[in-house]
Amino acid sequence: MKRNTKEWKEKRAEFLKGKTCAWCGVSDSLCIHTPRAFSPAQISSEIYSAAYVRFREVYREKYQKFNCTSTGKHRHKSHPAWHKASTVHKTEPDHTDLVEQYIEVLVEDSGEGSFKNLYHEWLEESGIKELIEEEIKKAGEEYESLTNAIALCKRCHFASLKGMNLCPVCRNKYKSLNYETCFDCLPKDKKAEVLARQKREFS
Repeated sequence: MKRNTKEWKEKRAEFLKGKTCAWCGVSDSLCIHTPRAFSPAQISSEIYSAAYVRFREVYREKYQKFNCTSTGKHRHKSHPAWHKASTVHKTEPDHTDLVEQYIEVLVEDSGEGSFKNLYHEWLEESGIKELIEEEIKKAGEEYESLTNAIALCKRCHFASLKGMNLCPVCRNKYKSLNYETCFDCLPKDKKAEVLARQKREFS
């Protein structure tokens, strides 16, 4: 449904009627927001990414052969980092749990140069493409029906587009999704850690 049609405007007004911002609670300048996790584009991206990872496994098993080759390195209890077996240690090493390091070396790739075509053939033949299209269609229908939508004020909506949300402590400032609170609401020791880290990074 196009967002400039009369039908959409009526649907929007009905959805926002009596609502307040789901984050900050204000009742003016509201808009409809569908969390990124429920957007058709995001769902499509996640499903195709998972399918691609799976096909990489299928391709490896079906078209590639590897040999395990020693790197000449090992690690053990007293020196847990990988190092050359010929390394002379300052103190007598503890060889408990000695592990040799090996890497896989590609020796044959019968599908070389055809990965993209083989991937699309696999999507079709396995029925995965059809399943993906069904999930994307379902996500699109849910998006249009506003099933997972919430009301946000323009300020909060803008923050969401920047990958931020409202601090749950002060409920005034915004923070990155990676953090639990905004900087001002961090405990003193956490603030000190952040400032010290920033000082190291920019010094």
